[in-house]
Amino acid sequence: MQYQYKVVPFIGRIKMGKGSAQEVAEQLQALIDQFVGEGWEYYRIDPVQIEVRPGCLASLFGAQASYINFDQVIFRRPVTA
Repeated sequence: MQYQYKVVPFIGRIKMGKGSAQEVAEQLQALIDQFVGEGWEYYRIDPVQIEVRPGCLASLFGAQASYINFDQVIFRRPVTA
């Protein structure tokens, strides 16, 4: 069976000292529910690292690349002929 895939970035958000892992779980659940409601099947979640390179001026002053980590939520649905 062939599938069509959809990849959606996910970064859980809480306020310092006021949030909990449960809040982040609820945010992820809401994202999954949204796309399942649109006919997608939850498939998996994978971590992704993005390299952010400094611009020309920042490079001249010795700035180095920085890295951002976040998750990608992957959905799929069968391709119908």
